[in-house]
Amino acid sequence: MSNAESLAPPIPENLETRQAGALQALILVFTTQLPIMGLLSLIPIIPILFQQFGQHPNAKFLIPLMITAPSVCIALLSPMAGFLADRLGRRRLLLGAVLGYGICGFAPFFLEDLTVIIASRFCLGITEAIIMTVANTLMGDFYSPEPRRKWLAVQSAVGSLSGTALLFLGGLLGGYGWQGPFLLYLLAFPIFALLMFFTWEPVSQREPSGVVGNERFPVRQMGIIASVTLFCAVLYYVEVLQVSQVFHLLGLTSTADIGMAGAIAGLGVPLGAVLFAKLSKQQIHVHVTMVLTLFAIGLIGLGQAGSVPWAVAAAFVAQVGCGMLIPALINWCLGSLSAQYRGRGVGIWTGAFFIGQFVSPFTVTLLASLLGGLTTAIVALGGISLIAVLVVWLIPRNVRRPSTQTT
Repeated sequence: MSNAESLAPPIPENLETRQAGALQALILVFTTQLPIMGLLSLIPIIPILFQQFGQHPNAKFLIPLMITAPSVCIALLSPMAGFLADRLGRRRLLLGAVLGYGICGFAPFFLEDLTVIIASRFCLGITEAIIMTVANTLMGDFYSPEPRRKWLAVQSAVGSLSGTALLFLGGLLGGYGWQGPFLLYLLAFPIFALLMFFTWEPVSQREPSGVVGNERFPVRQMGIIASVTLFCAVLYYVEVLQVSQVFHLLGLTSTADIGMAGAIAGLGVPLGAVLFAKLSKQQIHVHVTMVLTLFAIGLIGLGQAGSVPWAVAAAFVAQVGCGMLIPALINWCLGSLSAQYRGRGVGIWTGAFFIGQFVSPFTVTLLASLLGGLTTAIVALGGISLIAVLVVWLIPRNVRRPSTQTT
């Protein structure tokens, strides 16, 4: 017996009769929202955090680190999380991560030392890397291509709505003190219960035939997928991270007004998810071509906007692209991997996307210094997005279309 077989838990009786349905999909969709909470829930209280911990000698460095530490862990540790998911099984790993997420996420509610709080945030990031990777891997394990595409579109739309809700709730709870937003992490415990009672280990992970095989990990294919993901993620976050500054440059100074303008633009994400669902059977180069074209229109329009309404309209177009991008890339990744390597592949994809999140603001800053301003840099990135449309069509044909395999 191989090591992989010995690590696989026993097969319950009649497991083969289980079919994942809407309940399991919704549980996984809401599970994937937990890492979003790690970043967005604290953004509204950044000024309060500086008031609370401003006397710390390294506050200017440590407070931003408190916000971003989980995302750093996702970028660096997701490939390892995927490897563990393939070796140890999905469900137990996910259950442990969600339980740890709730404990580590809520811990700062009782903590006062900034260094200890940041340590808890890094621990939170470890659990988030596992959650992001394993939840998306299970989406590939549980569903055949057609329902998988539908639920990935739902996941994208829910992500947009939950992001807006988390920003609102984070600000609302921040009114009760800097610890208030950490109450949101208690939501992990009902999700843990749902995962415990209504999900199971996929058959392919319990059967020896699903763990051991002669098939090799698709290095070349995943290299292309990761490269496209990294590039698109950099462009994805340009509008997301810079739109507030553009609104401010156009004379919108009230944080409430900026938030409202951003929320209106964010309505493009559900529309993008619907477009993906309608076009989900197309090959990836068609999806990415549409996304990059929308990014080009949105970013060039945002950089050249002379008024707030035009900026909101341009940001809306870019957000439509955002709504299409993530489900298209995840679907491409999941469909390109057998169950044997699906965890590793999704881990690599997740790491590439979150590395793009970090590279994006530095790219904008560099271009702004070279070209003479933020809006000029945004226009330049819109131009790069348009040029990249031509490159997308060079993706090899055998890499473009996800396979129809379900195990």
